Parts: sequence; structure tokens; C-alpha cells
Amino acid sequence: MQINIKIPSSLFSRLGSFFARQKVETIIAICAVFAATLATAYYYSIDAIIAYGDSESHLNIAKRIVHSITPGMAQAGGIWLPIPHLLMVPLVAIEPLYRTGLAGSIVSGIAYVLSCVFLYKTAYFLTKRKIAGIAASIVFGLNPNILYMQSTPMTELVLIAFFILSGYYFIRFINEQENISLLILAAFFGFCATLSRYDGWFLVMFEAMVLGLLYIPQRKMWAKLQGLVVLYGSLAFVGILMWFAWGYMILGDPLYFTNSQFSAKSQQNNWLARGELPAYHNVVEAAKYYIATSWSNTGVIIFLIAAVGFIVFLFQRQYKYRFFIALVLLVPFIFNILTMFLGQSVIFIPSLTPVSFEWRLFNVRYGLLMLPFVSIFAGYLFLRAKQMGKMVLVGLFIFQNLLFAVGYSRVLTLDDGVVGLSHAKRPDAEGWMKDNYDSGLVLIDDYARTISVVRSQIPMQNIIYIGNKPYWEESLKEPEKYAEWIVMQKDDSVWNAVYDDPIVQGRLFKYFNKVYTSDEILIFKRIPTPSQT
Repeated sequence: MQINIKIPSSLFSRLGSFFARQKVETIIAICAVFAATLATAYYYSIDAIIAYGDSESHLNIAKRIVHSITPGMAQAGGIWLPIPHLLMVPLVAIEPLYRTGLAGSIVSGIAYVLSCVFLYKTAYFLTKRKIAGIAASIVFGLNPNILYMQSTPMTELVLIAFFILSGYYFIRFINEQENISLLILAAFFGFCATLSRYDGWFLVMFEAMVLGLLYIPQRKMWAKLQGLVVLYGSLAFVGILMWFAWGYMILGDPLYFTNSQFSAKSQQNNWLARGELPAYHNVVEAAKYYIATSWSNTGVIIFLIAAVGFIVFLFQRQYKYRFFIALVLLVPFIFNILTMFLGQSVIFIPSLTPVSFEWRLFNVRYGLLMLPFVSIFAGYLFLRAKQMGKMVLVGLFIFQNLLFAVGYSRVLTLDDGVVGLSHAKRPDAEGWMKDNYDSGLVLIDDYARTISVVRSQIPMQNIIYIGNKPYWEESLKEPEKYAEWIVMQKDDSVWNAVYDDPIVQGRLFKYFNKVYTSDEILIFKRIPTPSQT
């Protein structure tokens, strides 16, 4: 059978006419929406949207706020910051979007589009040349690691968008200091960043520091400095204070996010005890790991192009505030090196991590936070290059993306989600539960990720986990009180409280039958009462 599709030639002229009438920002937004949609469709087709274990956790937090045995804002927890989850709340209420992970993809995709547009605006503001902004937007928008991450419910794209938005308005303010509205907008988006990821805390601290560096040398401007710091800080820092207050009121500890057994610090202490925290108290190793992670995400060729562009920019005296601008854009670099040095975070990357380590791929997505810096200064170098230089830079950009396409340069954020330490486990018990679950409450340690709630199709309002008070505490002593099903994994909270305690185990086998057994996971189902048989 032969199929003939005729496309009227007038269609192309109409499209050309349409784009010719649009602003550059509009065209970039349209292209970004198209790229985000294609990338998300592809990663959906290969079942990679919720490859990261944390992807499902972010979906579940948002879902519990609206659908839970104890719904409400308390389900936002105290470890991960709330804004990415709050943005997902209206979407996870739609069951198909929750089950597929597309609720998170939509939020990340919108953040991706905003990032592309405001990277253009930032580079254009700095150079007054559209070509620099377009180049910056292309470098960012076509990066394969960004395209993958924007298709997931992970929180990096939300932070990147707020980082770029706050940075854009702050850079404009230090160049247009009479326009106070720019500082207010920088503070507002900084506030949003502080409640998206902890990297945002450093952003507002550095922006406040730049304010001080601007005015402290000018003694007669100190009164104005005080007013600006109060204006900026009363909005930018309030998110941090709110998080301390939230931890105290809801969880009893203002530092719950760092003191809890679920915190990153607790995880890092485990690595340290095993001697697998290579950057701890070693600033050189921390810098090596973060630089390697950054250029692996951006592409080493593009990273080096941006480094040259950055050096060229620093020597351009016409940019009066160039060092302040550089300081703001380098916040992710400084933050990640410092947190690795202090043992608050860890990155494992195959090119540096010793082969003796249990895992050699973990948290490489942190390198994506350098992409705004890389994009702006790659675009800047493209602007400054002569005609032949521009052709060489375009060739190098295409070559780098070909290396990604053929697999010579790995898409490490995808690899980490699929085969790295961050990947979500897919035990056989998950499929068994999906096929056999009929109804009733399920007691499970969600932190241990014994099985996927999303993939098992269990309604979230039928889950009993650590955040469901008093159901959780009572169920660990009297498992039969609420639960119809109990899913436990060796050494998780349910196993330790129910299976390892002889008294509670007696109740377990009195009221439940073991219906699934594997080396790590046991599943129990409530024994029907005579009235149920």
C-alpha cells in the first residue's frame, strides 16, 4: 500500500511568517516546549521517567498531601524542601499523571522552558546582543542530561529555573540600582529557590553578600545598604526561617532536615564509616569530583569553551560588575565543593571513584547545576569570536552532541537513574503485589522503598507509613489493628519492629498468613475472619 502525504507549500510560508512576527523569547519558548515534549515522550516510551528512586518519593510526597490516610500539609515531611512537591499537588490528584510520573514531568518541563527563556534574557542583558542569548539557550536546551532530567519528577530543574530567575533580576539590579523592583523580584525567586533545594540557601546568601560588597566601600551609601539588605533579606531569607519553624512545629526539631536518620548527613556518615567519602576534608578532591561531574554533564568540549569564555569575560573592563556577576553564577560550584568537603554530600563518578568502592555512580546530576554558568559563557565566547571562530565553535558543539548521541560521552544522569546507586529497585515482590493486591490497608516502610507504591497500583490512601500518625506507631505494636497487608524488607523499620520482636511476631502469625517469600522481602495477608469466609 502506498501512502501519499501532501503538505501545501503555503504552510511553510505561513509558519515562516508566524515566527517572523514573534519575539525571540517566544520562539525560544515554543522550541523549548517542543524539545521537552519530544524528550519526555521518548523517556516515557523506555520507562525511564521514574527510573530514579527519588522520583517516586517526590511523587509520593505530593500525592500524600491530597490522598492519604492522614492527608494534609504535614505530609510534606521535613527532609526535602516543599516547593517542587507543592507544584505537583494539582497534577498528582489526577491518577494517570501520578501513576506514570508525568505529573512531575510537567513541573520539570515548565521549569525547563522558563530556564531556556531566562538564560537567553540573561545573556542578552549582559551583552546587548541577541546572538549571545540564543547561543546560551541552545547550549542549555539541547543538553541531553537536561533533556532527560526535565522529563522526571526530580527537583533539579525547579531549582535551576529559580536560580536563573533570581540571578537574572539580581544581575539587572546591580547594573540598574535605582530600580528596586528588580531586587524584590530577585529576592522572591531566591525565596522560591530556598524552598526548592538547599543549594538555594547559598544563592541568597551570596546575593546578600554581593549587596554588601557593592556598598560597604562607599561609606556614604551605608544607610542605603541597610535598607536594601532589610528589603532583600526580609523576603529572600524568610523561606529558610520558615523551614526551621516547620521542623520545630511539625517534627520537634528545627534541624530535623540534617539531624534525622533520613537526612543526607546520616547517609554520608555511613559512607564515611566505610571509608568511602573521598572528598571529606579534602578541598582538592572535592574540586576534582565536582569539576569532573560538571564537564561530564555539560560535555567536556562545551565545558572548556565556557571556561575560555569566562576568562575572556573577566578581562572585559566595560563590565563594571563582572566579578559580582561571576560570583552569583558560580554559586553551584562553591556550594557543591563546600558540601562535599564538609561531608554533607557525596558524588561518585566512574572516572575518579576507586574501583574498590561498592558503588561508582551516584549523585552525578549535581553537575547539571553548572549548566547555566556554562551556557552563558559559551554563548559569550560565541559572540566574541570572529566569523571563522564562530564556525569552529558550532562544529565543536555539534561534535560534542554527536559524542552524546553515539554513547561515547555517556548521559550520566540517565545512567545513574537506570544502573547507578540512585536507581529504583524493581523486586519481584512488586509485580506479585500488583497482581494480587485486592483491597485494604498496607503497612510498609516507604523510606526503605521495599516496593513501588506507584507501580504496584496500591491507592495512596491505603498505605500506612511512618508519616501516618497514629496508624504507624500503633501498627508496629499491634499489626492487626489496621493493616490487611504487611510488606517488609530485611532490616527495614517494619521488619525490625514486627518480625524481629518475639511478642509482636506472635501477633503477626496469629492474625496473618505469609503469602510471599524471597531472600529479602516478606508479604503477609490478614487471615479472613469467619464472617469473611
